[in-house]
Amino acid sequence: MAFSDSGTLTRGSGTPVAIDAGALAHLRFIRDTIEAAGTFTSVPGKGCVAMGLVALGAAALDALLDVTRGRLAIWLVAAPLAASLAVYFMVRKAREQGFPLWRSVARRFFLTLIPALAAGAVLTVALLRADSPELVPGAWLLLYGVGFAASGVFSLPCVSIAGFAFMALGTVACIVPAWSPALLAAGFGGLHIALGWLIIRRHGG
Repeated sequence: MAFSDSGTLTRGSGTPVAIDAGALAHLRFIRDTIEAAGTFTSVPGKGCVAMGLVALGAAALDALLDVTRGRLAIWLVAAPLAASLAVYFMVRKAREQGFPLWRSVARRFFLTLIPALAAGAVLTVALLRADSPELVPGAWLLLYGVGFAASGVFSLPCVSIAGFAFMALGTVACIVPAWSPALLAAGFGGLHIALGWLIIRRHGG
């Protein structure tokens, strides 16, 4: 016998056998549990909000400066601070969930996110050496979005959606560098806070 999509068991001859509602609900619960086991759910909503607030603070300082390299320095200081907050809230949420961060699904999440961030760091150095600092914000947004869009395959759907939004902002920033300060604030500030609020509301802190 085999379980069909319509919620019935079929004999070898193909004749359907009805399943009562309780058994069907139980089977669906098992299927959903198996699917959830392959999803990294410890993306921290509070961590995303904290990252967004740090970014908005950086954007406020950014607006006070006129030198592009000086603005980039502010963001380069804000980035590790924001990342540290994200890691702190992620570890705390994982402990609350009883979810080990060394599980295979967590490793897949990080292995799809980290290469994009590493590429962003390398490209930042290359653009600064090429005396093109105005293109750095676009590269940051674009590659950060690539990492989010890819890692979201192993995580919550809203993570991938946020990734594509970051990519869109990064594309605009590469085309119109003069808009970069506002786009950085909208991406690392606004998008992070919106994503964090959504995760907190639907998936816990």
